[in-house]
Amino acid sequence: MARKKTVLIVDDSAALLDSLSGAFEEAGYGVVTAGDGEEVFRKLAQANPDALVLDVYMPKLNGADVCRLVKANPHWRRTFLVLMSGRISEKEMDTYRRIGADEVLRKPFDPEAAVASVTKGIGPPGEKAP
Repeated sequence: MARKKTVLIVDDSAALLDSLSGAFEEAGYGVVTAGDGEEVFRKLAQANPDALVLDVYMPKLNGADVCRLVKANPHWRRTFLVLMSGRISEKEMDTYRRIGADEVLRKPFDPEAAVASVTKGIGPPGEKAP
């Protein structure tokens, strides 16, 4: 049996983590969460997720720096990465894509938009992970 595709959601807002976690779980994905940019790397190593949904503005290590580090690591470079922020310009969106973000979402957004973005990037949760 193929393993369930997993999404690592990272945000310092417990309410957003709950909202996104519920939407991804309802869609059938495995979910792992982290509350800051440093915790991401412990969770990446433990869970080896297929996708990473990551807030830009977080304590300890911001999402753009996490994105750069993830995409520079040969083991994680293929992880589908979504950056999200409430304060983001078109220029910043372009910059985030250049540093490796596969998708950039402007908050607030419907959690289903994040699920749709990840599904587009990695396929439905029941399909074998690439």
